[in-house]
Amino acid sequence: MSRATDAFEALSVAMQDNSPACKDDDRFISDDVPAATLAPICRTCSVYDLCAAFGELDRPKAGTWAGKRYKTNAKKRGDQ
Repeated sequence: MSRATDAFEALSVAMQDNSPACKDDDRFISDDVPAATLAPICRTCSVYDLCAAFGELDRPKAGTWAGKRYKTNAKKRGDQ
């Protein structure tokens, strides 16, 4: 397993006992809501640290994770 997979597993297990602040809140999967708007909600979440760890390792292409969005950068990859 990868470190990102391990981090996601730890987050999933924690969410079984601790409801995340983003649960059932579609703003966290919307591209229309700035991550900076959601970040204060994330910082109060009981699974924030696990969510942040997963986000940093996996860099998910969708959604807001621990108050951040991870988008691919075409210029970094060399795409035009």
